[in-house]
Amino acid sequence: MVEEVINNIIEAEEKADSIIKESQVRAKEIIAKAKEDAAILIESEKKKVQLEIAQEQNAAFSEASTNAEKATQECEKEAEEMAKKAEKNLDKAVDYIIGSMTAKYDK
Repeated sequence: MVEEVINNIIEAEEKADSIIKESQVRAKEIIAKAKEDAAILIESEKKKVQLEIAQEQNAAFSEASTNAEKATQECEKEAEEMAKKAEKNLDKAVDYIIGSMTAKYDK
């Protein structure tokens, strides 16, 4: 009977050791999986941030392009207005120059 109790104790200890080893293996697997999941999550978040940055850059470039185009159109409009004014006053300027030259040399 004592021998049977001792065998039961030994068997229980071996079972406990086996459970502990299995738990340690499982704990390592859980940690490895958690690290893998964390790495995947980090990579996913990096991609999201990179996408957001790219979208912000595209929006900024688009806005800058629109602003540049507006500025160019405004400059072209001003240049056209100035050219029209100059053309409008060209005849007067020519008449003035010719008048002052003929007045100078007609004396």
